[in-house]
Amino acid sequence: MPLVLSVAMASSIFWAPWTHTTAAILALALTVFFVYWVIRSYAVGVAVWVGLRRIRQWTVTDWRGKYAAWARTRPDAAAWDWPRHLVIVPNYKEHEEGLARTLRSLATQANADQVVVVLAMEAREAEAVGKSGRLVAQFQGAFAGIFATFHPAGLPGELAGKGSNEAWAARQAYRRLIEGGDDIARYTVTSCDADAVFHPRHFVALNHQFLTAADRYRTFWQPTIFNSNNIWDIPAPLRIPDGLSGINRTANLVLPFSVKFPTSCYSLSWSMLHEIDYWDEEVIPEDWHVYLKACFTLGDRVHVDPVYIPVGNDCVLAPGGTFATLKAHYEQAKRHAWGASDVTYAWNATFRRGPLSFGRRLLLTSALTKTHVFWVAQWYIVTLGILVPAKMSGSFGASMPLWWTHKAFNIPGPGWHPENVFHVDRWLAFDKTGLVENGMWLNLDGLLIAICLLPLIALIVFETRTRPARPHWMTGWGLLRQYVMWPAMGVITFFWASMPALHAQWRLARGKGLVYVVAEKGTREMVAAAEAAHEAAHEAARRFEPVEAMVVEAGS
Repeated sequence: MPLVLSVAMASSIFWAPWTHTTAAILALALTVFFVYWVIRSYAVGVAVWVGLRRIRQWTVTDWRGKYAAWARTRPDAAAWDWPRHLVIVPNYKEHEEGLARTLRSLATQANADQVVVVLAMEAREAEAVGKSGRLVAQFQGAFAGIFATFHPAGLPGELAGKGSNEAWAARQAYRRLIEGGDDIARYTVTSCDADAVFHPRHFVALNHQFLTAADRYRTFWQPTIFNSNNIWDIPAPLRIPDGLSGINRTANLVLPFSVKFPTSCYSLSWSMLHEIDYWDEEVIPEDWHVYLKACFTLGDRVHVDPVYIPVGNDCVLAPGGTFATLKAHYEQAKRHAWGASDVTYAWNATFRRGPLSFGRRLLLTSALTKTHVFWVAQWYIVTLGILVPAKMSGSFGASMPLWWTHKAFNIPGPGWHPENVFHVDRWLAFDKTGLVENGMWLNLDGLLIAICLLPLIALIVFETRTRPARPHWMTGWGLLRQYVMWPAMGVITFFWASMPALHAQWRLARGKGLVYVVAEKGTREMVAAAEAAHEAAHEAARRFEPVEAMVVEAGS
């Protein structure tokens, strides 16, 4: 279903112009889309500005004092230190220093004595026991509790991934803590990535939100996530999609008409998580799925509340240089796009009886479907949606209506004429007979796209401001390259956004599974240390081979 919808929408700009009826439908649909695109572009620009202001306010708020003022008029208000915050850190073959960095960010929380950390290890990792033991010993006493769980490999009905690991860890924690006598009602559970770096005020803000929530046992809390930890370390082309991901997430939390889903790092009450029987172990994209599961199981009260506190995540950074990182980023994008598997799950649930109202079911399912279809098709519509139908009509006799093809607006800029690429003698003619024309004559849809230039510039500025300070080793040319890359955004988003989404949907349609491959991340120093350790191990193995051969020969 996702593949059929995505391919039909993406390919429509190539086949629809050829008959009068489909061309008229396409022209109207494109115009409606580009009007929507203008509205959304400006709305996102304003929302990001509002979101960044809220982040600045939230990160300096005295949350304990604010709660004391709130509780003063409520005799039944719980004590500030009543809640506990269970943080599950699922990981597999992660850098030990990276995990320590996450734990340090948790240990610096103003209310770290309310935090319980679960290192959710995979039993199939050879170093899991030793690594977790060292980390537990290092941070013992920094929290209300810290311990490790070890998810067995090959359990029936499971897929290896974050969700199955977390489900195992949460159930083990339940046996240890709740069956041990603690009160599940006072716990939140935070799902995070192994590379998450929490702001020092994250859990005091969450503590306040949990205590003051009107419906704390039906709420997901979503912070603002930025792929900012190592954004200066990755290849310049990837800073665009990675940087914009945080900008878009921030805007989505602010926009009143957006349908909000929890993403990557989020919190919810342990009571609600236990009520829906945790994450589904056979599902790879666990974040949106667990939210859909909660909504379909528990009804309309389930919702997402924003937490305007930044969480830093790592961008993909693989040993082996730029090409290896580009490839790893593609694989991670394909894994994220595997969330298209939820489309049929959601549509099936929409037409079954349950506590969730039909309107809410339809809203969630439509939003989910739109996200994954547009993940593939948006690139074709925005990048080629004007050029291809216009050239087909102007040069090859397609049937797009005159009101759509009429170029009534002239603005400064390069007008492209790819249909002249085979006429070498015209390449240097800067008019309609050459490859590039001085000035752009635009139809209505083209003008709408041009109007979006201003919010795009604003997003570039906002994205730059969300990054950490430029490191000392970053040269002036390295800094300039990040801006030089923006004109190539169309190429970058094709190969590292649209294509991996299409790849995921193609595998899903063919019935092929997806193997969960952990994306290699970390800072330049972590990656360099890992490469050095790998080289040392390889060298040691090489030196051992002759000795081993001599022992075998002597034994014979």
